[in-house]
Amino acid sequence: MILRSLRRSGRSITPYTPRTFLCRLSLWSRWSRPTSKKDSLLSCRAFATYGPKLQDAFHSQLEDPSSAAILSSLKTSPSIPQTLTEKIVQQHSLGLPKDKRVKSGDYVTLSPHRCMTHDNSWPVATKFFSIGALEIYDKNQIVMTLDHDVQNKTEANLKKYRQIEEFAKKQGVAFYPAGRGIGHQIMVEEGYAWPGTLAVASDSHSNMYGGVSCLGTPVVRTDAASIWATTKTWWQIPPICKVTFSGTLPKGVTGKDVIVALCGLFSNDEVLNHAIEFTGTEETMNSLAVDDRLAIANMTTEWGALAGLFPIDSTLQRWLRYKATEAALNTTSLGTRTRSQFTHQRLDELFANQL
Repeated sequence: MILRSLRRSGRSITPYTPRTFLCRLSLWSRWSRPTSKKDSLLSCRAFATYGPKLQDAFHSQLEDPSSAAILSSLKTSPSIPQTLTEKIVQQHSLGLPKDKRVKSGDYVTLSPHRCMTHDNSWPVATKFFSIGALEIYDKNQIVMTLDHDVQNKTEANLKKYRQIEEFAKKQGVAFYPAGRGIGHQIMVEEGYAWPGTLAVASDSHSNMYGGVSCLGTPVVRTDAASIWATTKTWWQIPPICKVTFSGTLPKGVTGKDVIVALCGLFSNDEVLNHAIEFTGTEETMNSLAVDDRLAIANMTTEWGALAGLFPIDSTLQRWLRYKATEAALNTTSLGTRTRSQFTHQRLDELFANQL
């Protein structure tokens, strides 16, 4: 057992481990007020406003052009800072009105940085053809991996694999055959899931990319086909939950232990269909290696969430620098694509302009 008790205080729930690692789940409220003690512990960014709407001028004043202009100039709307999730979505949203700042609950048209499909690439291709599409619009956006049914040597499965490989090569997109690795791991280790960007995949565990601060979320096959054909899909920005860790991860406790404990402690759909952002002090986050973060982000799916996102911090920066150095020195076993994605110059630009 890594968690022995559950402490409730104020607006947070604080489970703690036998030693020094604690976590606090705090879902902050943007508009709504809690209606019960439990709601006060788990109130989150809502989709709607409640309560009476106050009128700060007479209708006649609002309808008169000269008065309305003066009143409008006096209005000050406090700017609510965007979360990391909202900032990333902002960068990948298309057709936004001028000065529009996206927030939880908004519907947006997205153009993801990457879109990955795996063994279901052929079913996606059939939907792609059914909408009259013939060629993938942005070949650099698409990654195909074969990883789910590699042990299946039946002719039907091998035929599907051949169809996917032939289609990928004809389209000129990144393709990883059976035996090359798990698709989500490829997305991370080959640099497709890039920090500060948005990547989707036709798989529920796309949340894993959040371990390297890439907003990862799943899409259905129809959406994947739409991205292939147009680079675009739509998304409603979910409610956003903040999980704060404190202390340091004890020896022998892994990221999987942490997320399994969270799933057990908060098992009443508190974060269902949410985007989760993990944070903590520098000391605390330094105790969570990237491998642990990937495990936690991956299994936010089991927790019911649509995304699990870690920040770009010193721990991630060190990992990325290691990957860039490895890519620069290892020119034989690493592919050209991987070496071009992990470069120190690209990292300099990322860290100088990180969200």
